[in-house]
Amino acid sequence: MNQCIYIGDTSSLIEMKNRYPPDVFSQLWEKMDELYNNGRLVAPLEVKKEIEKGDDDLVKWIENKKKMFIKPDKFQSKKVKEILKDFPFLAKAEETGLNADPWIIALAIQEKQNIQEQLNFYEKEVFILTEESKSNPKRIPSVAQKYGIECVNIIELFRKEGWKF
Repeated sequence: MNQCIYIGDTSSLIEMKNRYPPDVFSQLWEKMDELYNNGRLVAPLEVKKEIEKGDDDLVKWIENKKKMFIKPDKFQSKKVKEILKDFPFLAKAEETGLNADPWIIALAIQEKQNIQEQLNFYEKEVFILTEESKSNPKRIPSVAQKYGIECVNIIELFRKEGWKF
C-alpha cells in the first residue's frame, strides 16, 4: 500500500480555494480533510501564517487544523540555514514579511528522513504540494529536487490519490 505524505505550500492551498471553492466542490474538501485527519497533509507553521494574512474560506478551513501545521524544531532550523546558504534566493530579500519556502523544503526532508528510519509495512513517499513552476530554477521544485524531494501540483495530487470528481 502506497501512502503519500504531502507537505503543503500556500500556493496550492490558495489555488485549490480559488479554482475549487468549498461551496461548489465540497467532496474535494472532504477528501482533503481525510488527508489531514490521516496525518498525510501537513505544512510548516509559516504556511499557516501566510494563509492567515487573508480573510476567506481558506482561513476558515485551517481554523481547526492545528495538527496540520508543524512548529519548527532544531532539525528544521538547521536545515533551513543549510538551504538558505546554498540557495539564498529562497530568502526572498525583496519581499517583506513571511517566507515559508525554505521551511517547506526542510519539513519535507525531515519527513522523508523519518520514513527512512522507520520500519514500515507500507511504502510511503513524501511530496511537496506546490503550484510553483518546476522549470524555474529559483522556485521550490528545483531546490527540492536537489534534496531528492519531488513536487506535485494540486491536479497531480488528485491523480496520485485516484480522486475523480
